[in-house]
Amino acid sequence: MAELRRVTEEVMGMPITLAAPEPGLPAEAVADAFSDLRWVDRTFSPFIPESVVSLINRGEIRVQEAPAEVLEVLDLCARFERLTNGCFSACIGGRLDPSGLVKGWAIDRVCSRLERSGAASYMVDAGGDIAVRGGDMDGPWRVGVRHPLEKDKVVRVVEANDLAVATSGTYEKGDHILDPRTGLAATTLLSFTVIGPDILQADVFATSACVMGWEEGLLFLDNLPGYEGYAIDHHLVGHFTRGFARYCTATCGEGQSPAASSLARV
Repeated sequence: MAELRRVTEEVMGMPITLAAPEPGLPAEAVADAFSDLRWVDRTFSPFIPESVVSLINRGEIRVQEAPAEVLEVLDLCARFERLTNGCFSACIGGRLDPSGLVKGWAIDRVCSRLERSGAASYMVDAGGDIAVRGGDMDGPWRVGVRHPLEKDKVVRVVEANDLAVATSGTYEKGDHILDPRTGLAATTLLSFTVIGPDILQADVFATSACVMGWEEGLLFLDNLPGYEGYAIDHHLVGHFTRGFARYCTATCGEGQSPAASSLARV
């Protein structure tokens, strides 16, 4: 049986893994991908004093003076702020922080690089936000939706070909997701997972839906063709869009959208 080759590096404050069936990914493409991820971190991280975002926040440069890639990201952030009625924003409390979009944007750039190198089947996993193309050795890629309170347990397994899976939640970093409209932490959900064709949008929608709450978040996704969602509340109950179950190896439960099914309780 063919092996699955993986390369993992710590970038942007998280483990990022590139994987592909044999013969794996071209070494030059892998090196190029990680180099670009480090550039993204140096450019956009609000925690790096020399980043463009930090320079803007300190008033040392104006937004208009930022590199073209930064202007591209900020334009995308503005578009998603309008689409989500302010539940997503690159500016909270007067400070610029486009992190909620940058990770998906960075993964998308990696995918483009891998495809230009000729890769037809691969996975990019950046801290649990995942984009896959093709399949693994035995069929579709299998992506687990993590149990929010038990690190080594998954509550659903998504079978994915040419799909993005992004999760936002409070179980890993605490109450770090802020509602841009109030500046307060979004605490109504433990996690929200979005699946769809585009990792950048799936990542933004997962963050936005955590702010919206499960009912509004699922209704929001119902109006976006190709995207499905799975929310886990503080009672460890899963709520999901009508089409989510068809991606799962195990049924998500019964009922219309939004529906609910009990998860394993702690």
